[in-house]
Amino acid sequence: MKIAFMASDAVAIPAIESVWKNPKTELVAIVSNPDKPKGRGGKVSPNDVSTWAVSHGVLLLRPEKSPDKDVIEALKNAGAECVVVMAYGRILKEEFLNFAPLGCLNLHGSILPELRGASPIETAIALGKTSTGVSLMRIVKKMDAGDVADVVETEISPRETGKSLREKIGIDAARLLERNFDKIAEKTLVFTPQNEENATYSRKISKSDLYLDFSKSARELDLRIRAFGCGIVSINGEVLKIGEAFANSGGKNIKFGMVASVSKDRILISCAEGFLNVQKIQAPCAKMLSVSQFLNGYKIDHGVVFDKFENEKLLK
Repeated sequence: MKIAFMASDAVAIPAIESVWKNPKTELVAIVSNPDKPKGRGGKVSPNDVSTWAVSHGVLLLRPEKSPDKDVIEALKNAGAECVVVMAYGRILKEEFLNFAPLGCLNLHGSILPELRGASPIETAIALGKTSTGVSLMRIVKKMDAGDVADVVETEISPRETGKSLREKIGIDAARLLERNFDKIAEKTLVFTPQNEENATYSRKISKSDLYLDFSKSARELDLRIRAFGCGIVSINGEVLKIGEAFANSGGKNIKFGMVASVSKDRILISCAEGFLNVQKIQAPCAKMLSVSQFLNGYKIDHGVVFDKFENEKLLK
């Protein structure tokens, strides 16, 4: 079975490699997004999927917009019988969805209909879920609303991070796809409609979601820091990043965002409920440091209050 894969994010690489390595399948092409500026210098660089395709000598297509007739023609010429999509990031038109004789399938990083949308992996952690998964589904016009053929459940560990969960989801996506290769080739996949009443939508995460809203509980902020990679706070407009923290139990607090305690190995910040126990913190233009290292060159006084922010809801 000749498969074309569409992806732009590293989470899809294990699934791509499962197609590449399996004797039952042939990876004939990869469709990804064009190179984009990265980092502080804004150097234009390929994404991880494009880099993988080039290093493995696989035909790579990078259309500027949603794949058009030229992309379809190129995939037909490559012999693509099936198209698999994961974390590609562009809307696919109906003519594209229908050209491959074995269909166009999507690997989505949640157990649908929960957490449709742009950020299911990080949002699952931020919401405090203990499990999520991957769904193999049909693609339809409505976002992530297609019928589902198979799912794999993925455990979310107590101290899971967005990075570690993405790695697990990537591996589970490969496992899910591989166990369905025969059914895809034989057109024997059985699809089940999603229950629309249970649908939830995760929105695209922005930098503003990293700012910590201390009117939330310490547990909620701990989850956000792990989900999004860090939390951002500020004192009188000076921005600091929190790289690691824990939720300490405690009652409800009146003064949100106040530094309740400073010691050599932690900074405790009062939240609506409990205290955020900061373990790693970063000053502007500096490295992420342990609290003890940070306090050697930066002073945070007991009783100081961090600036207020209000977070947007994670679900649309």
